[in-house]
Amino acid sequence: MNMWIRKSAMQGCAMVMLLGVLAGCSGGPSEETETNKVESSGKGAESGTKYTVSWVSGQSAPVDEDAEMVAYWEEQLDVDLDVWNIESTNYSEVLNLRFASEEIPDRMVVLGFANLKKYADQDIIAEIPLEMLKEHAPNVYAKTVEAFPDTFNYTKIDGKLYGIPAINYYSRFRSPIVWRGDWLRNVGIEKTPETLEEFETALYKLRNDDPNRSGKKDTYGISDSALNLVYGAFGYLPDRWAEKDGKLVYGAVQPEMKDALKLLNQWYKDGVIDPEFVTGENKGGYWALSHAFINGRIGLTSQGVYYHWKPLLFEGDGASHNYLELQKLDPEAADALVHGTPPAGRDGAMGVAQGNPMSGKVIAFGKHLEKQPEKLAKILEMIETISATSYNNYLTAMYGKKGKHWDFDENNVPVLLNNLQSQDLERMGANNVMESLELPEYTAQRTAIISDWAENQQYGIGGMTNKLQAPLASEGRYLTELEKIREEAYISFITGDRPIDEFDAFVKSWRSSGGEQLEKEANEWWESVK
Repeated sequence: MNMWIRKSAMQGCAMVMLLGVLAGCSGGPSEETETNKVESSGKGAESGTKYTVSWVSGQSAPVDEDAEMVAYWEEQLDVDLDVWNIESTNYSEVLNLRFASEEIPDRMVVLGFANLKKYADQDIIAEIPLEMLKEHAPNVYAKTVEAFPDTFNYTKIDGKLYGIPAINYYSRFRSPIVWRGDWLRNVGIEKTPETLEEFETALYKLRNDDPNRSGKKDTYGISDSALNLVYGAFGYLPDRWAEKDGKLVYGAVQPEMKDALKLLNQWYKDGVIDPEFVTGENKGGYWALSHAFINGRIGLTSQGVYYHWKPLLFEGDGASHNYLELQKLDPEAADALVHGTPPAGRDGAMGVAQGNPMSGKVIAFGKHLEKQPEKLAKILEMIETISATSYNNYLTAMYGKKGKHWDFDENNVPVLLNNLQSQDLERMGANNVMESLELPEYTAQRTAIISDWAENQQYGIGGMTNKLQAPLASEGRYLTELEKIREEAYISFITGDRPIDEFDAFVKSWRSSGGEQLEKEANEWWESVK
């Protein structure tokens, strides 16, 4: 069996695509220089034992047997590392098979809070005494809490801490809103649409006024990704939990969504929505690509992440996947892209999906370490040294040795040297292998040029996060069926296959099929962390 891993599609992309600014890890054990010396946490488990630490994260390429960075960190941290090669596409599945064979690593990445709860219930992962975490990984704890005060509540189960949450620093920016600027000009629109009425006017023109100058009626306003812009203008997103009157409510069943669906149904009847919206904008390959937009079928998209649409900001910048694909076909269109804000509804409501600080990834430890507190302390110190003691250590874990694998460019951006790619880094024991935590202080320094661009394009405005950030006890029983009920109903309401007057019947069906129980559990959790 091939046991090495590529991360799940979305997470792998988000980490690797910003190579040079947002990606990877690497390093090298060659001769020491001041630049590449590890700065220790200064703590010590004081056991006198040189531990062998089994370490599993999941990667897109297997680690070499004599991996340079593994050797580097073994020397600097005074441990022997047993890196498990698990390919990330099937990470959780393969990890579960290892667990079934009673193979439990010392340190592991857990994907999702549902898995964290499951592993805790199955006695696979260890409780982390909070005082031990504060003593042996003080900066990891303090810097995380300083930026996101309630973070560690999300990895507690029955009041006990079971993991170190990995922060998604980039979550402070919402989903992209990108217009074909050349099309807007061609139909006489000079001001970027800001209200729902302005959006509607623009989308009808993009459908009816020949924006591509083809002489044919062969364009549409939007496809599936921009539907959330309309829902947000009515106050909710269908697949997210929001706070309403002090309680958590599920967006899809709120009465405001009936009006949103009525509007979308009218747009669909009028040909403004691409009739192929059900199959999505991406037709294969890299997940964030909007082929419908790139190939000139639609004029507005919210596909992918904000940095997929940015122009190239520095030499070696390869994160701009959609921009680059459009540039190949139509350079003028790529350079004319317009980045907008979510449309404001009649009552001022607005918003589009924004990630949460909680990435869903959690650093956890094998249950056996509850009986080996000195080893657990040592591993916490390792994580502290790699991620939280210095910017130098952080970059070394991400990219390797300065001057050999990466260096700063004229903008003080770390860029890879010698045409290194993310898989090259992982083979030598970097990138997702050592997996530095993305603590805000260092990540902000590393990604400043892209963050500044995003701020200037107003990507910090109009995001809606999911207020529920923990697994619910009954999700495994109900969630799959509830998502199917929601998705089928919403598509049918938009296409007109089901009259909008049946919205209340849909809500009743959703609640009776387990939604009411999830609402109860969501609010029990909400009360516990508020």
